[in-house]
Amino acid sequence: MPQFRRVLAAEVVSNFGSMLSRLVIPWIATLVLGATPLQMGVLAVADVAAGALGALLLGVLVDRHSTRTVMVAADLLRALFLALLALAAWRGSVSLVLLMVVAALSGLATMAFELARSAWIARYVETAALATRNAQLSAAGNITEAASFGIGGWIYQALGGVLSLAIDAASYVVSALLLIRIAHVPPATHGAQRPNLRVLADEARVGMRTLLREPTLRGLTWVHIVVVLAMSLSSTSYMIYVARDLALETGVLGTIFAVGGVGSALGAVCAPRIGRRFGSRSAAVLGLGFAALGALLIPLATAPVAFAIVLLVAHQFIGDGGFVVHEIHDRTLRQSIAPADQLAKVDAGIRMLGQLTIVAGALGGGVVATAIGARAALFLAAAILIGATLLAQAVLARSPRVGLAG
Repeated sequence: MPQFRRVLAAEVVSNFGSMLSRLVIPWIATLVLGATPLQMGVLAVADVAAGALGALLLGVLVDRHSTRTVMVAADLLRALFLALLALAAWRGSVSLVLLMVVAALSGLATMAFELARSAWIARYVETAALATRNAQLSAAGNITEAASFGIGGWIYQALGGVLSLAIDAASYVVSALLLIRIAHVPPATHGAQRPNLRVLADEARVGMRTLLREPTLRGLTWVHIVVVLAMSLSSTSYMIYVARDLALETGVLGTIFAVGGVGSALGAVCAPRIGRRFGSRSAAVLGLGFAALGALLIPLATAPVAFAIVLLVAHQFIGDGGFVVHEIHDRTLRQSIAPADQLAKVDAGIRMLGQLTIVAGALGGGVVATAIGARAALFLAAAILIGATLLAQAVLARSPRVGLAG
């Protein structure tokens, strides 16, 4: 499928750059501007919060416009934002406020891009091939993420922040050039009324009503919220536990983290086969069950060091791989169930609720971990994931069967 291969190539190129900037921007804040922990916290959630706040409106706009046009425009906007940031860094006028603004604007553009890409795939790809295409996209993202994180530090060390940001900006331009040649998919809704703010708000409410009234979509939304809550709680405690409580060296931890990329890639490769064997509904539940099992291995990792390392590596394979399997089939089910004219709006509603949960979970997770300790918080996160697995089983057991092949 030449059209999809262009989307896949664009994902590889742009994801490499975006992962690089995820390293470079915090490094500039820390090493150049001397940001405080509170400032780093705000910077860390700026893109997530902006994407959550703008998701519903962006979903309406995506359904009203060509998905190809939205993807190309989002890429070019992200390139512009990062080029301006690189220019400011080169001139010595970069500031924390500017970093936060660029992160927020990039978060909005990224949300628009992801909504448009998901809608394009759902409308262009045959339903039976959705799981395979989603898996290929996930595998490409995971592999480039691992590569970018692996060499990102060396790029920053050799070239500095300015050129690193310029590389990221260039990657989005290349992505736009690839995507401008993909097939045009007509907008889902043209809308009889001019798209003023009131009309857009009404259409956003229609999407949310669809999300909340369709039983399977509503159930998948609750599963997503619970999963994201568990992940947020875990993220606040994981590094404290492995680096401080277990006192593992950074070199060892870096190697363990790299294994996660391999586990995620294997999960993406296996996801279509699992879907063909068990169906997307069972595959989504099975993947989430392995994610919960992997999460449980983290707090079980205790002295001696060799035993802890074995369990942490197992988590990277089992947990990350399982989560990717769940994520691929969860996305496939949403794309298959949502009405064709509301794909982006429904997706936007789920993403908005998920990202708001990320912000709340990150803040609340710090409070919980402080009160009960990092290890106990990790056990709690694993228990929440187990609960999410049971909820997913209950939701999808009642849902209509979706015929998905590879």
